[in-house]
Amino acid sequence: MRIPYTIESRWLLLLLFSILSLYIVYEQAADSNAVDLDTQLVRHERMLAGESEFFNPWQYRIFSTFVVEGFYQAVHFVVPKVDKVTSFLIFRFLQNLLIFFIAYLYYKSLGIRNPWLVLTGICILSFSMAHSVFQSDLSFNTYFDILFYLLSGWLILREKYIWVVPLMLVAALNRETSLLIPALLVVPFIQWKKMTIPGNIFKIGAAAVIVFFMVFIGVRLLYGYPPAEGIHGMKGLSDYLLFNIRFMRMYPELIGTLGFLPIVVVLFLRRLPLRLQQWFWVVCPAWFAIHLAYSTAVETRLFLVPQALIFVPAFLYLIEDWYKKQGATQE
Repeated sequence: MRIPYTIESRWLLLLLFSILSLYIVYEQAADSNAVDLDTQLVRHERMLAGESEFFNPWQYRIFSTFVVEGFYQAVHFVVPKVDKVTSFLIFRFLQNLLIFFIAYLYYKSLGIRNPWLVLTGICILSFSMAHSVFQSDLSFNTYFDILFYLLSGWLILREKYIWVVPLMLVAALNRETSLLIPALLVVPFIQWKKMTIPGNIFKIGAAAVIVFFMVFIGVRLLYGYPPAEGIHGMKGLSDYLLFNIRFMRMYPELIGTLGFLPIVVVLFLRRLPLRLQQWFWVVCPAWFAIHLAYSTAVETRLFLVPQALIFVPAFLYLIEDWYKKQGATQE
């Protein structure tokens, strides 16, 4: 008897990922602490007009704004009665789906062979996304950030290095946090004793950095460069750091988003593949330091990039490695 579906069937994966995507959309739309859809609409219109509520740096994150607006215009052309809020929610659903498919490919490329384990990782990621909605709005640029980091990791593992350069273009238009993407490519190839880098890797990495700064400077020339505007009147690094450390709600929110995975990964870091160890040091220290010192860390969606890129696949690898060793011991 022929079994119509395997666990890696595209249609079955689409069904499973759709269920998880719908769950996240529901959590974001239904949680009063998460998304005020009317406010989201106002902020979107102000971004389009170049008049963002918090101009620096929010106004410079234009990629997601124009992609979402283009999506609405396309949907509205086909279904004239559709409103923007409905279009936003449909877009978030599709964005979640894309994140899950790229995460699935990325985790498999890291060498995690058990498909059930990979799906477990997608479930963990989905619950992290669904439990990081405090004052989040729909945050399309944050979710694109997750997507672009996962995609860059997959491209590098597949040795499609040159694609990092065009990816850098859209990633830089999306968020300035994408600056670490070239480091994902370059750092693993550095020969530390000789302090050398293979020529082709250096050229591609340098091109990606140049693209980033061209975009970074270009959007600021386009929209202007007023002083950075801090939330709750915060301006300096010490203001943000003290606010975050003293804000007790941040800690349960972080646990709800990251769980215990960062602790496990730090404790067993040396057991991970070299590439994951290198990417941990490239991303995690800088990411946590910057966001604790220059953002409101209680909005824990900001930590979904290291969760998706490092913590979840590292945890999966540790589980698979443990079972392999257990099987070898029993034999």
